[in-house]
Amino acid sequence: MPTVQKAGPAPAPSDAAALTIPMRDGVRLAADLYRVEGDEPRPVILVRLPYDKNGAYCFMPEIARYFRARGYHVVVQDVRGKYRSEGATEFGLHEPDDGHDTIAWIAGRDWCDGNVVMWGDSYYGYTTIAAAVGAHPALKAIAPRLTGSQLSTVLDYGDGTREVEQTARKVYFAAHYVDNDGYEWEPDWSVRPLRAEFEAFYAAIGKRSANFDAEFAGPSPFVPPPLKALLEAPPIPALYTIGWFDNCALWSWHDVRALAAHPRWASRLHLRMEAIDHENYRLADAPIAPEDDHTTSPDALVRLLPRYLDPALAFFDAVLGDRMAEYPRVSYEVCHGERLTASQWPPPSADALAYVLTPAAGLVKEAAGERAEERELRWTHDPADLVPSPGANPFAALKDRADLRATAERQDVLRFTGEAADHDTDLLGPVALHARLSAPAGAHLHVRLLDQAPDGDARLITKGQIRIAEQTDRTEVRVDLLEVAYRLRAGHRLALDLTSSDFPDHVPEAPPGVDPWSALPGTPSPRTVTLGGDSPSRLLIGPS
Repeated sequence: MPTVQKAGPAPAPSDAAALTIPMRDGVRLAADLYRVEGDEPRPVILVRLPYDKNGAYCFMPEIARYFRARGYHVVVQDVRGKYRSEGATEFGLHEPDDGHDTIAWIAGRDWCDGNVVMWGDSYYGYTTIAAAVGAHPALKAIAPRLTGSQLSTVLDYGDGTREVEQTARKVYFAAHYVDNDGYEWEPDWSVRPLRAEFEAFYAAIGKRSANFDAEFAGPSPFVPPPLKALLEAPPIPALYTIGWFDNCALWSWHDVRALAAHPRWASRLHLRMEAIDHENYRLADAPIAPEDDHTTSPDALVRLLPRYLDPALAFFDAVLGDRMAEYPRVSYEVCHGERLTASQWPPPSADALAYVLTPAAGLVKEAAGERAEERELRWTHDPADLVPSPGANPFAALKDRADLRATAERQDVLRFTGEAADHDTDLLGPVALHARLSAPAGAHLHVRLLDQAPDGDARLITKGQIRIAEQTDRTEVRVDLLEVAYRLRAGHRLALDLTSSDFPDHVPEAPPGVDPWSALPGTPSPRTVTLGGDSPSRLLIGPS
């Protein structure tokens, strides 16, 4: 039986006034007001989250006080069905309307000057986007971090492939979307079928998650509005912050690519990219020492707040002060390098790079006119022996950033390795693998781009994964590895891994029509990648 720790609402801080905000259907949501001294109406920063407005996990009181010290009133609210707020505990359904109604209520208070802006990470970053869909005119800007409008959903790429489901969605429903409280537990990922461990969890707590159960009863209603709803909403200034090592970055880039191409939203979109993971650990500090861990060290939290919050404050100041001409369109941190600004993403300085995968397991810069003999390389996927995910916690990828050199020794992994760089080389922009794959229907292809040091140490740069709907036979498939700003230092090499699993971060394969959460491991099956010939398998980095 799993060990479960239940977490109810933490005590409210003495320097915040308790608010009860009514929604259009009569449900009342609990919030705290951190008010600047004096009677002057001021702009309000609104944060709406499901993790307890007073809890230690998101340190909202410390964040609210930091914002307040910069002259903003701050409202922090428990979303519907969580902690002190009324209503059903339902993921994603109510945030556009509840965001609209909360903003309308705040804008009508005598302490608000009519301007509301929103900030947040992850789900409470998603609530900023949902509020933009809700489109109350008092909402002047949003600053979502490490999130996207389609947060936790499985993206369909429209070419016969879709994203491989992250296990985190169902873990999230068990931890945060059972009822008003939260539940901490560690699944035993060795249990098969996977769902059995979750059934044991629900038996242990004596209740279930309607959000979890809906995952197995046809299309779930517990999904955000489609991206189209955001694109059709009135555009407002938006600062998207994306982490280079964030496991939710695919949803950020899904939004950003669409917004940047939209005629009304493009001029309102601003980007900030940081070398961080979902828990805001930094590449510069990895692996994270106890004295640098802001989740346990008060001093580390104090050091975190300025770099965490100042970019959004500068953005809000620029929006409300009519100084957007001074605010950079794009600000990006180069991993192992400096922070730079640009007028667009990718920046004009980005080079387009192409690498060919060779039969000798090489990763060679493509040369015009060269054509290698067509060859095949094979690996065998064994559902009973899955390739381990890179670290202990996908949300904290930099806390224990793993050395992946040993992964290449597995028989179910193909590693292609490039030449050592003779000088520092910046990789900037989108990354995609175009591979000619032979695999059965329902197969997964997981691709990892690595930085291999002179001593053999291999660290993840970025990754991508797809599920293939139909059987392929030397068919070209495209795997989106998102975007990078990464300095490949002199003497280091690029390496590329191809495999069919990444567990427990992603669900294992299952045949078409079979639920991977209820399936038992099947039999091993071969996979083949075709190299060379007229259409070689290629890795593309940078602008197209």
